[in-house]
Amino acid sequence: MHHRSILITGTSSGIGQATAILLAKSGYTVFAGVRSPAAMDHLLALGFPNLIPIILDVNNADHIAAAHTRIEQAVGDAGLMALINNAGNGYSAPTEYTDEAKARELLDTHFWGMVNLTQQFIPLLRLYAAANSTHARIINVGSVSSISAFPFVQFYTAAKFAILGFSEALRFELDPQGIKVMVIISGAVKTRIWQRTGESAMASLHRLPQQGVELYQDNLLAAKKLSSAVEAMGLTADKAALVLKKALEAKNPGFKYFIGTDARAVHFMIRYLPERLRHWLVRRQLKFK
Repeated sequence: MHHRSILITGTSSGIGQATAILLAKSGYTVFAGVRSPAAMDHLLALGFPNLIPIILDVNNADHIAAAHTRIEQAVGDAGLMALINNAGNGYSAPTEYTDEAKARELLDTHFWGMVNLTQQFIPLLRLYAAANSTHARIINVGSVSSISAFPFVQFYTAAKFAILGFSEALRFELDPQGIKVMVIISGAVKTRIWQRTGESAMASLHRLPQQGVELYQDNLLAAKKLSSAVEAMGLTADKAALVLKKALEAKNPGFKYFIGTDARAVHFMIRYLPERLRHWLVRRQLKFK
């Protein structure tokens, strides 16, 4: 069903995988980007003929080019209905003790990888819009960190803020061409990124010099405890996937789609609480004096 073909990145686990499976069950042809042969084998073992895993590291220009060639050949003149940019990773550390290579990798994965992939696939999305007299879609997966900053995940926050700003600008650019751009503002979802970020924070703590421990240990431990508590109350990836499907199928899609009451609560606080009060709440939770 070439006229209902979708590319999703970051489908090895979490929201990406749940969305890929949900859309495949719903009759879409899903090209599911993964970074490892093991992840590819896992998706193939699910037995959906319209769920097509492809090796796609968004930081690898050769992978992007190969994915474009394969999908272009598969969809033909019908084009690509949607691109869902979901790939991401986590990293946590105090700013003055940041590992620059890890911070740059995070920014490249969340932001520049998304930008480079989007650039390649805009023509196929435009082709779909013209061939089917309807909208194509770009859905970029953001976070509450797209609208509110939190300490020790400052590079993740910077990337997610960048996604929101880039997406809004891109929406203006592409709307006249029949391509709608949307952002998912996700609250807590039970995915591996929480564990990876927590492990990163603890690894950073163990590498700190004595002065760093004295300055940041209590805050890092409080941040990890809060993160674990929020994750425990989070939605399952399957429920989060329903929001992406809603954005994909909306007749007149909006710009922001929220996952979870916590995401909506943060949005409410930003709009209606004084900044001083909101910052006090964060400092209090993370034991900043």
